[in-house]
Amino acid sequence: MERINEIFFSNHGLTSTSAAHLADLAQELIAGNEAKLKNLNFVTTKVDIVGSTADSGKTINIGYDESMLAQVRPLLEEIAIMNAFCAWMREAIKAKEYETKQVNNRSFEEWCKDNNIEAPATPQYPKEIDSNEIIAQLTIKERNQYFYWEATAATIGKYIHPGGQFANAREELQCKIMKPYDTSGNGKDTLIYSHTPSIDPQKVEDTFFDLQKWHRENERELNKIKFAIKKEAEKKVLERNQQYRQDLEDYTQKRQTLFAQYKQWQSQERERIANLKIVVPEALQTICDKLNDLEK
Repeated sequence: MERINEIFFSNHGLTSTSAAHLADLAQELIAGNEAKLKNLNFVTTKVDIVGSTADSGKTINIGYDESMLAQVRPLLEEIAIMNAFCAWMREAIKAKEYETKQVNNRSFEEWCKDNNIEAPATPQYPKEIDSNEIIAQLTIKERNQYFYWEATAATIGKYIHPGGQFANAREELQCKIMKPYDTSGNGKDTLIYSHTPSIDPQKVEDTFFDLQKWHRENERELNKIKFAIKKEAEKKVLERNQQYRQDLEDYTQKRQTLFAQYKQWQSQERERIANLKIVVPEALQTICDKLNDLEK
């Protein structure tokens, strides 16, 4: 409870209902007193007709005499003290409503902070795992081997795959074996080109298939380690998902437990505030008693 509001309450005094009722009674008394002062004047007025006797005039307004004048201050004093009583009670009732509203509006997170409780943090869904994360965990030897197989496979493939230099040279050799002569020009200017293998064609074929085999071996080793990396990534994903589900379950359980305590605090605090009595200051006790007597 805010310090400015504490002064209004204790375990003894008036309930909010009683305070509001007495304040309403006080307003009625204030209205009555104000009505008495509304027509305040100090002049008696008579009306007469010209030519009538001296005592034939009629009094149409009677001004306050000394006895009435003597009542002015007491009436004002009572209005003032009644207004003070109403102000106290209205402010006390307003303070009570304010404190109840503060309890209702206090968030779960604020309640945790007030009580030095660490509110459970929502678990973060695990991020995606890519191959680089697993590759980063390889030893120097393993990662170098991975790069070697990747580089070797790419290098061999570049030369023996269609369009590669070795593949093109092999294809040209096979074509020239099938067509060893070419000509260009016409008539006496005709040039005849003869083509003969510069190496045993079988050796070229043997080398080509040996390179293919070497390429397959590197591809096989590369694919093995890539598969291992993929399986490790899947394993990590499974582990992280399992951990996430466990963390989420723990978070939910802890939050539910704390949230139940928070709601219990709200309920108890609202009840405590509702049961607080409004203090009647000593200076207002006489007025309070007078108002209570009106109900008897």
